[in-house]
Amino acid sequence: MTIRETSANWSDVEDDGGHVLTDDTIRASHLQHRSVRSEAIEDYAVHSIHLSSESIISSKLALESVHPSHLSFNPVQGIPDIPLLQQFGYIPFTFSDELDSIEVTIPLQTPYQDEHYVVVASCSDPLFQAGIRKRQDAEIVIQIIRPEDTMISEGGLHWISIGRMAT
Repeated sequence: MTIRETSANWSDVEDDGGHVLTDDTIRASHLQHRSVRSEAIEDYAVHSIHLSSESIISSKLALESVHPSHLSFNPVQGIPDIPLLQQFGYIPFTFSDELDSIEVTIPLQTPYQDEHYVVVASCSDPLFQAGIRKRQDAEIVIQIIRPEDTMISEGGLHWISIGRMAT
């Protein structure tokens, strides 16, 4: 194949008299909408740099394609096919001088399916004792007891709950 003459965008080819486009001739502005189909894209030609932010949505993921090893956090795991919810927090508390016990109400950001979920509570000072008084789908009541002769009046309540998501 011998090139006889060249214009800015094409060259004449001697063997068939046709035109061959030079590199960088076709630009995005020359393509009609939806003119490039999947068969025109070379296998493995699309890389992560070609994907716009948030372009992959949940409906595009194959079932069971994401595993705990793919996650940047440790998920709550329980009985298969039962969606679980984990919540936790810290609440400061103060005793008045005359009280030896107080109740702290924890409003849950997201309600559980029912009152059958796990709650663990502890206090920042080992002198205080925390116990669950009431557990409802949208709130927890924790009783905190301090020993009678203790002068410590302030502390913090740490709590965590795990249960079935409300549907």
